Amino acid sequence: MQKSFYLNQENLSLLPANVIRPTYNRNDITTTIVHIGVSNFHRSHQAYYTNELMNKYGFTDCGICGIDLLDSDRKIYSILKDQDGLYTLITKQPNGVNRIKIIGSIVEYFFAPENPVAVIEKMAHPNIQVITLTIAEDGYHLNEITGEFDMNQALIAEDLKNPLSPNTVFGYLTQALKLRQHRDIGGCTIISCDNIPSNGTTIKNSLFKYLEKAEPELLDWVDQHITFPNTMVDRITPVTRIEDLSYLKNDLQTEDQWPVVCEPFSQWIIEDNFATQRPQWDKVGVQFTQDISPYENMKLRLLNAGHSILGIVGTLLGYHTVDEAACDNDLMTFVEHFMQEEVSPTLDKTKKTDINNYKQNIIARFQNSHIKDSLTRICKESSAKIPLFILPTIQDQLKSNKHIRLGAFIIAAWCKYNDGMDENGNNYEISDELSDILIRTAALSHQSPIRFLEIEPVFKDLINEKIFVDEYLKAIEALRKQTVKKCLRNINSSH
Repeated sequence: MQKSFYLNQENLSLLPANVIRPTYNRNDITTTIVHIGVSNFHRSHQAYYTNELMNKYGFTDCGICGIDLLDSDRKIYSILKDQDGLYTLITKQPNGVNRIKIIGSIVEYFFAPENPVAVIEKMAHPNIQVITLTIAEDGYHLNEITGEFDMNQALIAEDLKNPLSPNTVFGYLTQALKLRQHRDIGGCTIISCDNIPSNGTTIKNSLFKYLEKAEPELLDWVDQHITFPNTMVDRITPVTRIEDLSYLKNDLQTEDQWPVVCEPFSQWIIEDNFATQRPQWDKVGVQFTQDISPYENMKLRLLNAGHSILGIVGTLLGYHTVDEAACDNDLMTFVEHFMQEEVSPTLDKTKKTDINNYKQNIIARFQNSHIKDSLTRICKESSAKIPLFILPTIQDQLKSNKHIRLGAFIIAAWCKYNDGMDENGNNYEISDELSDILIRTAALSHQSPIRFLEIEPVFKDLINEKIFVDEYLKAIEALRKQTVKKCLRNINSSH
């Protein structure tokens, strides 16, 4: 058996001929992009697009400097440093064929806790034109109830006291932008790539709230020189499994300590609002638009909501992966009814043909049996996802006096999910910041079903909507008395 080799710059030439690798000289690349939060998603999405731009068109002025802020990021930082920033992207086709590509667009890397000043200096470097973020919702430090930036969080307070040793993205951005102003370097574009509504507006508003307290004299300069375009990002990127590492080692003799797995589909739409010259990502499929909202709503309310439904109801049915749940005809029929009857009417700014094409695409993507995206991952932090993916549809439907029966069933199913046991009597863990509240309130709902809707950080004043409450109570009663399968079939048969 052929001996395997470690993935790094020196060993690129040892890769099999069918592996696509960087055709550009990485030593010639100029770093103009800083990315904060080098997640699997960043590596399958933004870093992928940038790699394509360099590989296909020979651009040398769009290298990425990765920056990780959290102690928990030390492992990925160490691995990518060992691998000279290189990693394998495994794109799993529905037919079982894997496309293997080595991504080389991350040409610099900093671990912020080791040297905060170096990170601030890098972000303030004259070459840096774009700062992108995948910091997950926690990284925005939003208040659970109001959804506004929370100045009272411990890490924010700590950053205000120790501005040159920040913990949060807001602390780092503030010091970097302060340097840019002081040195008359000029502005840059800050792009959130996280799954939150109006992500650019969110990061802007939060940063401005922080600046009001930390550096109020910087506000006018930031307002004039920094832009925050909203974006829509889309690519299913599951957790890397041990089988993926073994596949590379056994089939390609390559030892990559943290490859990334993704689906073939990828989409990135960015509001055309750049402070400086934008990277020419449009050459490799990125769309620039004046209004992001139709794309954003379609993605959050169809794809992300669909994922959450499959995660919650699929777990109750005893499934473990998205493709298993998506191949359950009763569950998938329910998802299709929800998308058609309750979501589509809320997407009034989007062309019907775009909606229909997107929905058909989603079903095929969910059913890709080679992705093996775990329902555990999908259900993690559901208390943050439900208000973003499901509740806006319910609220819009209520305003228009339209159907919310299916949405109410989803919330009732989530209540039952928090009992922590599937229909086969198997227990599963509730992984959520509000897990104590969710589990306790779900238990109380056996005697008083409405108690679950009293979780204010999630539902706000939804408990005051009588039409919704009535449908929810019917759904939770049915789910307590009958199997989930039977409930799904009863709902589907009425459509």
